Amino acid sequence: MKYSSVMYLHKGCEAEYKKRHDELWPDLAELLKSYGIKNYYIYLDESESRLYATFDAENLDSEALAKEPVMQRWWKYMADIMETKSGSFEPASGALQEVFRFNVQDAHLARVVAVLDIGKTNIKICLMDAQTGILRDVIKRANSVVDDGLYPHIDVNNIWQWIKDTLTSLTPNYFIGSIAITTHGATAACMKGDELALPVLDYEYDGIDQCRTEYEKLRSPFSETFSPLLPQGLNLGKQLYWQQSKFPEAFSNVTDILLYPQYWGFLLSGQKVSEVTSLGCHTDLWNPSACQFSHFSQQQGWDKLFPQLVETGAKLGNILPALAEETGLPKNCAIFNGIHDSNASLVPYISKPLDSLTVISSGTWTVIATINGDLDSLDEHKDMLANVDAFGRATPTIRFMGGREWEALRSDKEGTMEDVGFILENGVFALPSFAAGGGPFAQYQGRIDARGLSLTPGQQSALADVYVALMTDYCIDLLGESDMTVVEGAFSNNLNFLTLLSSLKANSEIYASRDVTGTAGGAALLSNKSLKHKGRLSLAQCEPTLKPLLNLYRRQWRERIADMEHLATP
Repeated sequence: MKYSSVMYLHKGCEAEYKKRHDELWPDLAELLKSYGIKNYYIYLDESESRLYATFDAENLDSEALAKEPVMQRWWKYMADIMETKSGSFEPASGALQEVFRFNVQDAHLARVVAVLDIGKTNIKICLMDAQTGILRDVIKRANSVVDDGLYPHIDVNNIWQWIKDTLTSLTPNYFIGSIAITTHGATAACMKGDELALPVLDYEYDGIDQCRTEYEKLRSPFSETFSPLLPQGLNLGKQLYWQQSKFPEAFSNVTDILLYPQYWGFLLSGQKVSEVTSLGCHTDLWNPSACQFSHFSQQQGWDKLFPQLVETGAKLGNILPALAEETGLPKNCAIFNGIHDSNASLVPYISKPLDSLTVISSGTWTVIATINGDLDSLDEHKDMLANVDAFGRATPTIRFMGGREWEALRSDKEGTMEDVGFILENGVFALPSFAAGGGPFAQYQGRIDARGLSLTPGQQSALADVYVALMTDYCIDLLGESDMTVVEGAFSNNLNFLTLLSSLKANSEIYASRDVTGTAGGAALLSNKSLKHKGRLSLAQCEPTLKPLLNLYRRQWRERIADMEHLATP
């Protein structure tokens, strides 16, 4: 059932009313959902300062909702800018009667943007409200690699079936008007026409390093590509070179090389395109300064196999008719050109008029990028590089496998600040690195110096929090500190990490994104320019009593790092 009403705003309070609703209390939002309220819209008639509200709900108990303490507090909070009923803070309102309806299609369905968020660890479909950009629902499953066949590869057929099945299950409750795409990097699909010429290679396959010596001689220099030479298949160029060398006949049949987000865009829309954020992310294939393919890519002839470069977030077309029929999606569901995931986290910030801003995108990888940062600070031997943002600009970046290292160190019990204090006071150290594949210390084997102490599960997790905070702090120092730092993704909900990082970075305000996933929000924002998506941030608080001990611990940790590097120097 649809409910419609009119309310009355005090003149001159329009901006304040919008501001308060942009910052709607999370507990109020959950309360409204619990009463079955959805598709809630409020419109303003500025000439009369009137508000017109509509929402859908089945079997709504309005009297019970009005008695809820959260509802009462909200009405009291709004009473200074609205007309209220006599004797209470409830807004004065009048019911509106429906007098006409025309061409109503799926009016009962919530209108959303679906974001395919394909990460190395998890695959998600995130549903973002088509007007506000607020996350409405997330469906996810674990991702895994298939080890049989020619080489370890991504099970794209299984992922594709899951995507189709999930979209089919969502269409009875959501009107999915568009689909945006974001994926992990260092991955491409070698196509023979509309089919795969070779399986989609897993970038963590150690066998790719068989060609490292020969490849190193051929690749373009760091000064051209800002891509460091990385292990395994983290340079996409190394993957392609290994596939070309190992399977020459199959590679000779390749007609198109599709970057990973564009592969899924092709399956959805039938359009083959390329895109700069995935092309320019430590691939060895792109010259970000000249905005063209690298000399190495041209020498190999691969530049001719990549389809036309299309703007990030551009509309590719509508969903394939057969796919719309299979899933129940609307035939005019728009498909948008996808983006590399850590670059998606930058999207809400790249157009901000700030001198510099650091964004920490955390997941399997912790990727730290400084918008408007200095490229001269980059050291290829520290896994520093230039990402290319959605506008095609080179962005100084450093990364390490923070999520994977944190998982390797932690226990199943969450650490408290008291546990953190124990780690610092007793000088228990975790020294990098605890994940193969990348970071400033990728060549070292991680170790824990517990000083002969037996750690409780909580202290073990606290050590993991301290370690990733110190690694992040170290990486930021290499890039150069900004006045403002925003933490997106998994670590934005880790209070110990935020407190430690804020205490370590006295000259920078550390903010945690309150959006569940910055990557999905950024992808949705790119593909739907009308979204009123505004990143919700909360300021992380430092712990003054912790700072002297933490600074001493950091100095000792870095001295051990320096000793470790000195011993490794021939």
